[in-house]
Amino acid sequence: MRQAFNRKSRIQNPHRLKSYSASRAHNGPVKKSKNILINHGSNVLVTLGIRNTFAICGWVCVVLAKHGVGYDSSGPNNRVGAEHGDQRQALFEDKTISTSSGYDRVTAGLDWRWPIVVVALAATAIVLGWVGYAASDDAAYYLAAQHWIVSPPFPGYDHWATRFPLVITLAATLRVLGENETALTVVALLWYVVFLLVMFALATRIGGRRVGWIATILLSTMPVVVSNATTVSCDLVEATFLVLGILWAGDAATQDLGRDLGRNTGQPAGSDRHALAAGLAFGIAILCRETTTLALMGFVPLFVLGKPISRRALILMAVSCFALLAGEAVFQWVLTGNPLNRWDVAFHHDAHIDRAANAEGNFLVHPVLDPLVVLLVNNDFGMIFWIFLLAAWLRVDRLLDAGARRRTIVLAALALAMFVLTGVLYTKLVLNPRYFMLPAIAAAIIASVWLGSATVRVRTAVLVVAIAVNFLMLSVENTHPRWAAEALVIAARERPDRPIVTDAQTYHRALMPLHWHHLTRIERGPPRPGQLFLLPTEEVPTGATILARYPSPSTPLGAILDVVGLAGFIPPAIRHRLISPNPTALLIRM
Repeated sequence: MRQAFNRKSRIQNPHRLKSYSASRAHNGPVKKSKNILINHGSNVLVTLGIRNTFAICGWVCVVLAKHGVGYDSSGPNNRVGAEHGDQRQALFEDKTISTSSGYDRVTAGLDWRWPIVVVALAATAIVLGWVGYAASDDAAYYLAAQHWIVSPPFPGYDHWATRFPLVITLAATLRVLGENETALTVVALLWYVVFLLVMFALATRIGGRRVGWIATILLSTMPVVVSNATTVSCDLVEATFLVLGILWAGDAATQDLGRDLGRNTGQPAGSDRHALAAGLAFGIAILCRETTTLALMGFVPLFVLGKPISRRALILMAVSCFALLAGEAVFQWVLTGNPLNRWDVAFHHDAHIDRAANAEGNFLVHPVLDPLVVLLVNNDFGMIFWIFLLAAWLRVDRLLDAGARRRTIVLAALALAMFVLTGVLYTKLVLNPRYFMLPAIAAAIIASVWLGSATVRVRTAVLVVAIAVNFLMLSVENTHPRWAAEALVIAARERPDRPIVTDAQTYHRALMPLHWHHLTRIERGPPRPGQLFLLPTEEVPTGATILARYPSPSTPLGAILDVVGLAGFIPPAIRHRLISPNPTALLIRM
């Protein structure tokens, strides 16, 4: 039935979809090097004004220094118990700030500054790391969304198409905005904003408003988050519903706390509702990507212990999650005849991943240690796990009350399960930083609890260093991973009446942008004498005439070094990676 369904698909241009899908399966996803010195980027900062970006960063540092002080006791609970008051050291205490109600009023008056800081930093991070359409996973999501527009419902023919929360969101946006890159941009930024809002809510429930804002700052500028916010991907969608489920599971756990203390406040019904909602959120996260099931294994030891969340709540979560997945199985059964179509596609996506694949962008030591090394030595996470280790060493857990502790245990259990199982399954799941998104979220929130109670000098210094490192990591990323395809579109727009020939891979990577710009005179294959041919490299055939060169844009860091005249002092190999991160494309006449 699945094959029959595909034959009945009423996509307007089946040849285009078929050829692109074949190319997508052959070429695989974009792989970016994560080494600090050899990463690539764009010159977006040059076009938008490097000077303005520096001004924003400087203003943010001033605001953090002037107003990011004191302890926020306006959250759900005062996070520093009186029993620990005589134990706090200098790192946890700002002796110039009172936690009286008068200070609470001042804190509330200054709260509006935090959103401005977050927006300024997030916008700077997005500009630095902007990728846009990458002709990779986003192309597969785009094609799946077209199926939902033309011939709904669509069960999915590959594991990209079965990620329904993202695909359906993209399909709805395409219906409203039309088939163009703007729709993809809107979807990517939409889920970035939703992710930050949900993450802020969880961090606020754990440590109060200041902790929520600090965690949002750390995560909104973290490269692993930003890179997934600049192109359509399922990572932030999955993380959003996973964090939302953890938030509601924490609500159920804290309401169970009232019963544990002998309070009869009518909370069991509320606890049940939150547990059911958490299960639905986890189910939607699984529909985004099946790797969520690894994180949910963290509930197993909690079920055995019966705390910090009750077994009743965990059973209700499992029931609602299973009900949602059962509904999706019925959907697949009706359309494909296979109720496990999603799982069949997912498990046969990659039969085996060897150590060479894990080495892509990672510094590997030994299979047992590699997952930990990925967290500590990787551009995508910046300094967050080092800050987390410092916070853990300082026993930040002593700053949490009983309810916040329960929430943190739920978050930590799922993050630890995700980390351990991803490492164990390294032959099935590549050690990609995006699979460690939940551990990064947990680390950021726990680090923020410490920073929220640290002295103003410590907090400001740590935040400035963390943000600066995140920006540095973003400034050396390859934000033009398909530069040859971009050059082909530029050449075609400059010569709309002239046919241009190129190689098959460049053609397929540029297929969607060519369609958006209504450029139809592009061919693939070997060129004939007299034809225009776009070369992805500078290897010019004998007798050919060069008509135009399309050098790759510099990375933001490369552009800055070039402007200030320091590029000449950098070793040639590194300078080439920063100034010309991709080969120069050539338009020639054969």
